[in-house]
Amino acid sequence: MHNIPEHMTEHRAIFEHRSINQLLAIVKNDLRKFDQEGLIDEGTLVKSVMYCNERLGIPVRDVREIAIPVSHFQAQLPIDFEKVYYVCALQATNTMVVQGRDPFNNNFDQDIIYEAAIDRDSFGGAINYQVTINRITNTTVHQHDNWTHLDISGSDKFCHIDCPNKKRKGKYSIMIKDDKIHTPFRAGTLYMMYIGMMKDENGNITFPFHPLVTPYYEWTIKEKIISDAIFNSDGDNLGELFKLAQQEKSKAWLDAFNFTTSKEYGYYTNLQRKKELQWYSQYFRYLQ
Repeated sequence: MHNIPEHMTEHRAIFEHRSINQLLAIVKNDLRKFDQEGLIDEGTLVKSVMYCNERLGIPVRDVREIAIPVSHFQAQLPIDFEKVYYVCALQATNTMVVQGRDPFNNNFDQDIIYEAAIDRDSFGGAINYQVTINRITNTTVHQHDNWTHLDISGSDKFCHIDCPNKKRKGKYSIMIKDDKIHTPFRAGTLYMMYIGMMKDENGNITFPFHPLVTPYYEWTIKEKIISDAIFNSDGDNLGELFKLAQQEKSKAWLDAFNFTTSKEYGYYTNLQRKKELQWYSQYFRYLQ
């Protein structure tokens, strides 16, 4: 167990989940030129936060349910995706018919992700299960008898340990690669229950805020943004700035690591572990 220096003890009692937009605002303020040139995006931010969570062992996860359109044999995963627990096809076709689409609207976004939920009042027998999808234009209900069961191949690292799609053969096999689900059917709609990052009451992805932890997240993101700029030849004379980001990230890592080995942090992880143990009875056992 590492001892936390005396100058840190005044901060260690508070650990919050704040909107990731606050972290983005800090980074954009410090890297204004990069922001003006469009070199800072939410995708980079979220992936960096997930990397920091994993490196520090911070469990900031929750169960999410979504419906994803399939277009040209693939569906885009949400940016906060960590592990899939269950996935099935609510529609699967080799034509390009997309439900809910206005044929006169050319601005339709194939990558849009809709809110979806299994009706838990019907739990108790799979024959009664149904998924409700909430779209801007309409709401659709899909009965269990019409679901197309899928199995997942070659993608175990993206699956929850209890994922039933790994254990049972489905009508189609799908694969997860390069932030996409690849399907053997051209178009359709997938329902997916997955493990992702926590969100606040407004639906914003959150990050773990603490005075001893947040700087590590900030400098990890800054280092990634500067590195991408150098790699893409968008940044001249950025070597010194990149070196500074690496140095500051190393310093921030020590404070963050020491915090995550404290008793106070251990109490937090125990609470999260108890929450995750409830997932099985709340969600997973019904789909085994």
